[in-house]
Amino acid sequence: MDSKNAKLQRYLYRASVLVLLIGLLSAGLVYYHAADGGNHGLGYQVVDGVAYAAGESKAYVRDMEMYGGTSGRLIAGFNQWLMSLWHGKRLAYVIAIGVALISYACFWFARELELFATDEPEV
Repeated sequence: MDSKNAKLQRYLYRASVLVLLIGLLSAGLVYYHAADGGNHGLGYQVVDGVAYAAGESKAYVRDMEMYGGTSGRLIAGFNQWLMSLWHGKRLAYVIAIGVALISYACFWFARELELFATDEPEV
């Protein structure tokens, strides 16, 4: 392997470890400081004096099915689930998984550089 690829490979291995350490530390801090409650930022709806999380009341579900059909109700539920990933402890899980994937991609690319260099015929 030539020195240019060797330097790039070392850089990618180090970047992989550094991204993993910093990312997991950040995810741990987010998890530690996250509130324990569930529906932060998603809102509530009051029906007959009872507070429901947005999207849980029977009236809301009926209206969603009436105006948007079953697909509208499913899309609204998916949208609420997607919004919930960016709050509280779920955000820490998203960060940890994302960082692990990025770190693995750097590690995989560095390893492929090594395998690519050994497959080349030398002239």
